[in-house]
Amino acid sequence: MTGPDHSTSLASSANPAIGVDVSKASLEVVLIRKKETSASQTVPNTEEGFDRLLNWVEKQAGVDLEIFPDQVHVCLEASGGYERPVARFLHKQGLTVSVVNPRRTSAYADSQLSRSKTDQVDARLLARFCRKEEPSPWHPASSEQRGLKEMTRGLEGLKKERDRLKNQIDQSSNPTVTGSLQSVLESVNEQIDRLEEAIDEHVQNCEALARKQDLLETIPGIGQTTAALVIAELGNPDRFESARQAAAYAGLTPAHHKSGSSVHRKPHLSKVGSSRLRKALYFPAITALRCNAAIEALGKRLAKRGKAKMVIIGAAMRKLLHICFGVLKNQAPFDPSLHPGT
Repeated sequence: MTGPDHSTSLASSANPAIGVDVSKASLEVVLIRKKETSASQTVPNTEEGFDRLLNWVEKQAGVDLEIFPDQVHVCLEASGGYERPVARFLHKQGLTVSVVNPRRTSAYADSQLSRSKTDQVDARLLARFCRKEEPSPWHPASSEQRGLKEMTRGLEGLKKERDRLKNQIDQSSNPTVTGSLQSVLESVNEQIDRLEEAIDEHVQNCEALARKQDLLETIPGIGQTTAALVIAELGNPDRFESARQAAAYAGLTPAHHKSGSSVHRKPHLSKVGSSRLRKALYFPAITALRCNAAIEALGKRLAKRGKAKMVIIGAAMRKLLHICFGVLKNQAPFDPSLHPGT
């Protein structure tokens, strides 16, 4: 149901920033300009609601969206997938769309000493964040990319269930229970095999995905399964300006905690980012420490400096992602000469 339209006069000379607070059922929208003049609206989170939203934005912004759609910048938080349909719709119309990590906007709210939390307050905060921070534009993944992500995440869920069943079987002393669990485990293993075959077929049927997988498999330590996971979770490498930015997305950049002369904690991985991508690189990094000359040399240098095992593995994961990013970004196979082992 559409909420009341709280509008004030908007100066046509300033490009508008729009914040959209997303829920499963509705979208709370606030449009602001440089002088904080604003308008707000609520529309359903449906295709019909998206059309109403677009018409409302055009009316309130004073911008011809058929000619200058990119003058309007819309900011949404990642909301468990509820934001994707409207983000894709607005991007398709040519508007500049940013989908940001909620931790980033939460930190911004703290910096603004925001104490209230309602849908409209959140939408206004997103609009102000959008105008001040100008977050990077978001680009939707292709249908093939989205399909691969759904399949690899489904496979991850099945493998978790497999491990859970194995633990139950190991802990059970009742033959009847063990037999039942074993039957379920066999079924889950069959589903894992089928889904792995489906993932391989999906990749091979898409030239772009197949090319990326072939490139990644030229990196020592990266196999077929890891390549598919990296492609699915990293997405288009062009959305990152650098390998470091890609590593930050995966939460693989070091976080430092130092204040004055008395507070000095050991650096650790930030872990603010894609946990699935970090998990996908953990075991390949351990393998790469043995079979990839560049990463093996890195590990030896860190060990010589007395670094702990997990610090070395974290550095190997980061280095491996840097290499993956470079291979995908340059569309060229792994070149050992670019990563000398000494």
